[in-house]
Amino acid sequence: MKALDTPILLGLLQGSARLKDQLRRLRGIEFATTEANLLELAYLNSSASAKTRGERLAALTRLRQRITVLPIDARATEEATKRVASATTSRSPLVTAMLGALEAYGCDELLTDQPELFGGTWRFKIRKVTF
Repeated sequence: MKALDTPILLGLLQGSARLKDQLRRLRGIEFATTEANLLELAYLNSSASAKTRGERLAALTRLRQRITVLPIDARATEEATKRVASATTSRSPLVTAMLGALEAYGCDELLTDQPELFGGTWRFKIRKVTF
């Protein structure tokens, strides 16, 4: 399972042809994100003009239906807490919880445009995607 970070999801929602092409090459792979990432997208949508807010919300709803959405739950929190307790991460609590969800639910890779933001020791790989 490949996890998509918020900027990657935003690129998809904005119709990046280059990004869509890169993801098509991974045909047959399950894509996931977390509730935290979708919360970030909803927050970004709230600052949009009233005219486009409804369209963006509909696009976000369609995206939610097409990929696996991992919860920030007890399993995710437990994995994140292990990293905090052993000082293998120094990220914000929400980002650490997101990473904990990826760990807890078996993601093998996080696709992001800023891998340097995700330090720490995780079982999944972090791959830079440009678009």
